[in-house]
Amino acid sequence: MLAAFEAVPRSLMRVILTLVIILFVLITLGPLYWVAMSSFKTPREVIARTPTAFPSEVTLKNYERLLDQSNFVAQLQNSATIAALTVIFTVVIVVLAAFGAYRGHVRWLRNLKFVAILAFVFPTTLLVVPIYEILVRIDLVDTIWSGVLVNCILTVPFSFWLIEGFFDAIPRELEEAAYVDGANRLQAGVRILLPLIAPGLATVGIFAFVTSWTEYTFASVLLINADLKTLPLGLADILAQYNINWGLLTSNTTLAMIPGMLFFAFAGRYFIDGLVAG
Repeated sequence: MLAAFEAVPRSLMRVILTLVIILFVLITLGPLYWVAMSSFKTPREVIARTPTAFPSEVTLKNYERLLDQSNFVAQLQNSATIAALTVIFTVVIVVLAAFGAYRGHVRWLRNLKFVAILAFVFPTTLLVVPIYEILVRIDLVDTIWSGVLVNCILTVPFSFWLIEGFFDAIPRELEEAAYVDGANRLQAGVRILLPLIAPGLATVGIFAFVTSWTEYTFASVLLINADLKTLPLGLADILAQYNINWGLLTSNTTLAMIPGMLFFAFAGRYFIDGLVAG
């Protein structure tokens, strides 16, 4: 088979590779483009039998209705608050635990990475009932902190397992050199290790952000008050109606995608570097 590929002219292979890349780009970006363009269409054009790639009549009524007649702004604020707190707590917890496990004297923490891997074997829906009962007893149900706590439960184990590769890649001689120069353990960790594991922290941060931004299962159970609902719950409310307002749905989806795209645009390079290194 390898000989057959070598027999194919290089120019033809380049054309085939280009077509494959274009196909993957269309599969990836096609749905996003379709949703974004549909948000500028009239309701009649959205449900027309003959689809259009570009709105024949551009309208902003879907966005006006979304901002005036729905709780989109409150849902956006709730999602942003939960996502930001989840990223902060996840990074802090993972850094402290990783320093103790991989550079400190708390060696038994290393064994928790196997528990983290085991946690992903079972469906997360199995945790809904026990977590709900625990949060009821500590009076955190129907609060922003319940969403933050649950998201940290989902993100910290995997992030702790992921960050090990970055610590193992840093030679211990760098820390020993810092100790020789008079630095203590805290100074060596902050000035030497943290800058070197920055791609790993960016990976952890993006993973925590995406997980919390799109989490629906636990939020649908824990966030009952309409003023506390997040963007995924708002989209579910639109779909739950008897007649789906496609203009409202597509405009909501388009605006909900923007924060995630902007966040990944700034930290995406570190995320890719972190995945390769980790």
